[in-house]
Amino acid sequence: MKPRLSVVVPIFNVEEYLEECLRSIAEQTVRDLEVVLVDDGSTDLSGVIAEKFAAADPRFRYVKQENAGLSAARNAGVRHTSGSVPYLTFVDSDDIVVHDAYERMLASLETTGSDFATGNVWRLDGRGRHQAWQYKWLGASRERTHITRDPQLLADRVAWNKVFRRDFWDRHQFAFPEGKLYEDTPVMIPAHYRAETVDVLAGHVYYWRVREGSITQRRTDVKGVRDRIDVCAEVSRFLGGERASAAEKRVYDVSCLRDDFVYFLEGLPMGGPEYREAFMAGAADFMGAADPTIVDDLSADLRIKWRLVREGRLQELLDVLVFEQEHGKGTFEVRGLPWLRRAAFPGVAATERLRSGELPVAVRLLGAEWQPDGRLRLRGTAAIRNLPAGRTPKLGMAREAGGRKMRRLRLRKGGAPGSFEMTVDPLALPVGEWLLGVVAGRREVVRRAAVRPLEASAAQPLVKELGHGWRGLLDFREGRASVTVRQCAARVDGHRLDGDRLELTGQLFSGARPTALRIQHPSGEREFSYHVDGAADTFSTRIPLRHLTAPPTHTPRLPKEVEPPHTTHWRVRLVLPDGTEQPVAAALGLAPGRYDDVCATADAAGDLRLEVTRQAIVDVLRWERGELRLSGTYGGDGEGDLELRAEDGGEVTHAAVTRDGGRFTAKAPAPTAPGRWHAYLDGMPVRALTPVGAALPAEHTDETWELTADRRHGDRLVIDAANTAGTPPGGTTPSGHGPVEQQTPAPRDGGTEPSTVTPAPQAAVPTPTAGAGSASRAASEPGPGPGAPGSPTSVQP
Repeated sequence: MKPRLSVVVPIFNVEEYLEECLRSIAEQTVRDLEVVLVDDGSTDLSGVIAEKFAAADPRFRYVKQENAGLSAARNAGVRHTSGSVPYLTFVDSDDIVVHDAYERMLASLETTGSDFATGNVWRLDGRGRHQAWQYKWLGASRERTHITRDPQLLADRVAWNKVFRRDFWDRHQFAFPEGKLYEDTPVMIPAHYRAETVDVLAGHVYYWRVREGSITQRRTDVKGVRDRIDVCAEVSRFLGGERASAAEKRVYDVSCLRDDFVYFLEGLPMGGPEYREAFMAGAADFMGAADPTIVDDLSADLRIKWRLVREGRLQELLDVLVFEQEHGKGTFEVRGLPWLRRAAFPGVAATERLRSGELPVAVRLLGAEWQPDGRLRLRGTAAIRNLPAGRTPKLGMAREAGGRKMRRLRLRKGGAPGSFEMTVDPLALPVGEWLLGVVAGRREVVRRAAVRPLEASAAQPLVKELGHGWRGLLDFREGRASVTVRQCAARVDGHRLDGDRLELTGQLFSGARPTALRIQHPSGEREFSYHVDGAADTFSTRIPLRHLTAPPTHTPRLPKEVEPPHTTHWRVRLVLPDGTEQPVAAALGLAPGRYDDVCATADAAGDLRLEVTRQAIVDVLRWERGELRLSGTYGGDGEGDLELRAEDGGEVTHAAVTRDGGRFTAKAPAPTAPGRWHAYLDGMPVRALTPVGAALPAEHTDETWELTADRRHGDRLVIDAANTAGTPPGGTTPSGHGPVEQQTPAPRDGGTEPSTVTPAPQAAVPTPTAGAGSASRAASEPGPGPGAPGSPTSVQP
């Protein structure tokens, strides 16, 4: 088989990770590869592992050289590839390639003719995978684009998430600079400018592993800071030539001060004299060669810091950095008259005039509940960052998502400074989604801000039946609170097993006459449609269980740090006579139906969910004498204990489980330390679906603990533990300088014993070298990235 893609893998002392890396390449859905493994003088078993792989798979070739560094190993790898192979890519030997990454990138290039393709990246650490901050902007794919039309590509500075046309690589004689760290940037940015067009894939193609002790985490390394500044200066000089406009060069230079160098700037308090001298001299030289006004494009706190760097005022700069360490990044004092406010730091003479928007309002949602009359009541706080708390909320508003229509909402100030209550009448809003906001301010500072949850992982939708198929839904769109008003075409009110089929029954609204119920596997590889029997305003349909439980044709291997999916969610839609599709609502009190591994229930937004899962699903939850008694359904066949795992990844406590057929009963062990604890059974998260989750949180307080059972990250059951003295999980909340992002909520009031949660009708939802830790990491790591009618039901986000 003639290879279509050359893969270069530099290797140095990565025996713990190498096999997983090479297996991810060998198991690519694209099979026509040649893989060159360059052993850069490894002193551990990496060479042995690489040689065995090459001996077992003829597509792999092993090359050994004296230790010369990552760039030299990459360049050597390119020389050992076949020049006739049309495409080229690079992989760092402690990372992992997504199973179909090369198939997707090659397909894009062969369709568009672009010079290279680049894709989204997962950041991989001991706690799992996370979106790499450098690519948070990458929400949609773009074909045949260019960095001059898409300046966000300035953040795309790494080599390993790309596939290049070999003739493009050779024509421009690209090579990685040897003997330096951060070798990717001076090649990748010029590649972006020299390309005719580039394809950008929003789908993830790469797992970038970040390990303790890797080069990118050596914040106070003298060579690291010198090489980083030198690399950025080299790229800036390139952009100063004919390749980029002055505006594009300015954008890059500003990004260096805002992102690249901040990582090292914040290391100054920890660094020694040589590190501090290297940083101050190198950064000052960079700024001296750049437009002196680039500092004006930064935030107020960074303007102060970089002017101190430019003027060589190291001690004052250290005072600023220590102040931020103690009070939070972005925190500063505000001085001067209201119309002449300036940002300042204690003991530092340098100040900066504050511009419009540099005193932002933070609006945090503390609680929400649907009232018996169908209105939604929201409780929250609004405060201007870095100003003392005051009576800032002025009015509430709702803005049409994707439109310009606005509606004023009733807002009442609370008793505490900055607190408010806001009321939304969904029947007074047109059909659609409405984003919620608050106008807040004090004197001359008036700002409009989105309503956001106090804790992102706690943001749970909240549904209300409004009658005749109408529903109101409080949800969170990219972390922002919104209310959606819609009329359902159909609602499932019941389910049962009819032989080997799952029968769904329910109501139709507004004369809807669906032609079919359609379900689709999340992979898109399977889809089924079923006849809907309708009579007057009712309907029924039957789904063969075998359609839902058939195993997928391919299950890709995941990194060991990534928790495998325990549930397959089928997409359920109702097909109407005009061919349009609508989601199928589920009665809010619909109890989970467990039919072997198939579960039918309402999801958090109140729509029907069909899923295949073996996870434990709680349907009864009760505190008794400090112990959380759980029971529910379970599709697994394991014999393990119920576990509570500390969120910090440390301690685990165990409790015995009683199993009876498809049900389980257990007493959750009491947490042994303050913090958040996650419930697991047989290695899988325990879930609390909509009917039970609607009545959470459930609380217990004794002389030692304040314990709260709740849901986080969707429907996962957690227990928050705080000592009775009032310390919240995770420690104290910063105060004194305005609200802080992602504060942990204080323990909730109202703990009672016993408290029982069961489903209720109409419940609402609440010279470093190649390989692991190689210098290519550093090219991207530092810095922050460019209810039942008639009774209220509440949720605490």
